[in-house]
Amino acid sequence: MRRKQHSALLTVSILFIITSMLASISRGASSAILASVRAGRNRAGRAHDDVAVHRRGISTFFGSHTSLSVGYTCANYPLSCQPPSFLSLPIMQQLRGGGGSSRNNSTSSSTTKSGNNIEKQQSWRRAYLAVGSNMGDTYQNIAMALSALEEAKHNGTKVVRVLRTSYLRMTAPMYVTDQAAFLNGAVEIETTLTPLELLRAVKLVESNLGRDVGPDSTALRFGPRPVDLDILLFDGYEVTNPDGTMADTLGENDSIPCSVVMRTEKLEIPHPRMAEREFVLSPMSDLERKDDRITHPVSNKSMSELLNSLLGQNNQTDASKEEKAVRVLPLPGGRMLLFNETIIMGILNVTPDSFSDGGKYYSSSAELAASQAIQLEKDGADIIDVGGESTRPGAEEVAVQEELERVIPVITRIRQESNVPISIDTRHSTVAKAAIEAGADIVNDVSGGTHDPEMLSCVASLGVPMIIMHMRGNPKTMQSLTNYGKGEEDGDDSGGGVVSGVARELMQRSAAAEAAGIPRWLQVVDPGIGFAKDIDGNLSLLQGVDTLRQSCERIPFLFGPSRKGFIGKITGESDPEERDYGTIAACLACIQNNNDGENNIEACNMLRVHNVKAVKQAVLVYEAIRNANKR
Repeated sequence: MRRKQHSALLTVSILFIITSMLASISRGASSAILASVRAGRNRAGRAHDDVAVHRRGISTFFGSHTSLSVGYTCANYPLSCQPPSFLSLPIMQQLRGGGGSSRNNSTSSSTTKSGNNIEKQQSWRRAYLAVGSNMGDTYQNIAMALSALEEAKHNGTKVVRVLRTSYLRMTAPMYVTDQAAFLNGAVEIETTLTPLELLRAVKLVESNLGRDVGPDSTALRFGPRPVDLDILLFDGYEVTNPDGTMADTLGENDSIPCSVVMRTEKLEIPHPRMAEREFVLSPMSDLERKDDRITHPVSNKSMSELLNSLLGQNNQTDASKEEKAVRVLPLPGGRMLLFNETIIMGILNVTPDSFSDGGKYYSSSAELAASQAIQLEKDGADIIDVGGESTRPGAEEVAVQEELERVIPVITRIRQESNVPISIDTRHSTVAKAAIEAGADIVNDVSGGTHDPEMLSCVASLGVPMIIMHMRGNPKTMQSLTNYGKGEEDGDDSGGGVVSGVARELMQRSAAAEAAGIPRWLQVVDPGIGFAKDIDGNLSLLQGVDTLRQSCERIPFLFGPSRKGFIGKITGESDPEERDYGTIAACLACIQNNNDGENNIEACNMLRVHNVKAVKQAVLVYEAIRNANKR
C-alpha cells in the first residue's frame, strides 16, 4: 500500500514538473530548469498547530478598502516585458493604526467563477522569504513590504498570506561593508502564485517602497536598500484528496510535500547564497520547531544544521572577529531595544494600593511620577513601566476611566521630558490604545490578553510590541490556582509541573497573539512570578529558566521577581521595600544560561524591578564575569 502511495506521489510530482516547465516557457522564462525533490520539510509529525496569521497588526500603513492597479513598463520591470497585470496593491497611507479584515484561515485552495464556469483550483504553496532593510525606518519598511505583499491580488483574490515570522536581528553588512547595519528576518508564507509570479510580486513591492530594481538600475549590488525580499525556499503542493479537492497545505494530506529546485535567468530556488549567510540561516532556524525542521532540498540539511556548520567555519577564520548579530525588539519611531545585554524595566506604579510602593507616586499631579521616571532612567532603566491598577493578590479591579486618569497624564508628561521607551501595564484595551496614542511604546498585559477579549486585536492594530504574561484566574482568584501537577522538577517526566505547564500555556497565548496579528518578532513573554504560583512554583521557575526558554522557542523573556512575597517568606522580611537584596539574587537566577555548544540558547532577557540602580549594577558585574572568556 505504501509503495502505491509513493508511486502516486511520484506521478503527481512528475506532472507538477512538466506543468511548471510549460508554464514557465509560456511566460518567456528561457532555459528554465525545474525539478521537485522530495525533501522539503523533514516532519516528525504533522503541523496541526500552524495557523494562518490574520496580520492586521504587522503593518500600520494600508487602508482597508482603497486599492489601485499598478503596471510596469519594459524599462523599469526587470523580469519580463509583460506588466504584472495580475497584481493589485493598496494605496499606501502613512497611518499609525492598521487596517484589514478577518481571514478564513482554513482555506487551502481557491476557485474563480466566470459566468457558469469554474476555473481550475489553485493550491496554496508554502514558501520562505528573507526580509531586510538598512535605510530609513527599517522595521516599518519591512512591515510595509509584508503588508503590501499580503494585499497582492489576482482576479480580485488575495494570493499571499503570511503565516509566521522569525525574530529580528541587527547584522553587519556583508559583501559591501561600507554601509549601515541591516535589520534582517525571515517569514513563512503561503501563496497561490508560481515561483516566478511571486518574484514579480516581490519586485513590485520593493519598487513601490523605493528600491531601484529596474534593468537600468544604478544601485550598488549588495548596497544600501530600503527593503529587500528574497525567495529562499518554495514548496510544491500538487497532491489531491480522494474526492478530487486540493489537499490542505497545513497537514490535511499525509504525503510529504515536495520542495522546488529551479534555475532560470531570473530566479534560482533554493537561494544560491543562503548557506553562506548567517543573517538568513539564523532567522530561518527561528522558524524551525523541534519536530518540524526546514530542510534544504539540495544539501538535505536543516536550517539549524546549516547554521551550526557556518558558525563552525567562521570560528576558524577571521570572520569570527566580525560583529555578531543582535536580536532586537522594534519600537515606534524607528527605535530598537537591543538584546546584546539584559534590558532593565523600571516600575512606576501610579496607584494608591500597589503592594510595594502604593501611593508613593499617586498624586493629582503628574509631576511627581514623571520626576521618578526620569530618575529611573538616570539609574539605568531602559524602559519605564507605567501602571494604574494594582494586580497584587486579592486586589479589586479598577474602573477603566479611573485607570485612564491615572496613567495618561503621567505618560504624556514623561514623553515631554524624555524619549525613554514606555510600556503601559494594563489589562484593558481601551487603556492600552490611549496610552500608545499618548506616547507609550509597548503593551504589558499581566493577563496575557485573556482579561479583555479585545486586547489582542487592539495591540495588533496598534502595531507595537506586547508583553504576554502567564496568569491563571484574576488577582482575587489566582492564588487558589497554583496546582500544576508534578513534573521533571519533581522527578516525574510525565509532562506536568509548573515549568512545563507555564511554558505550554505561554505558547498557547503566544499563538493566540500571532493569530490575532501580533507577529512573533513583536512578542515578549513573562512567566508571571508570583501570579498563580506558590513559593515552590516560583523557585522552580527560577531554577528552570533555560527549560522555559527552550520550550518557548527562544521568545524574549521578561522576569518580574522584584520584592515579591516569596522573597519575604525565604528571608523573613515583611517590608517589601527591604527585599532588594533578595531581589538581586532572584534577578541573577533569571538571566543565567547554563546551555553550552549547539544547545546554546540566545538569552534575550528583561528584568522588571523597583530598585533599578541596584539591579543594574549587579547585572553588569554578573554579565562581565559570564562573558570574560568570550572577549
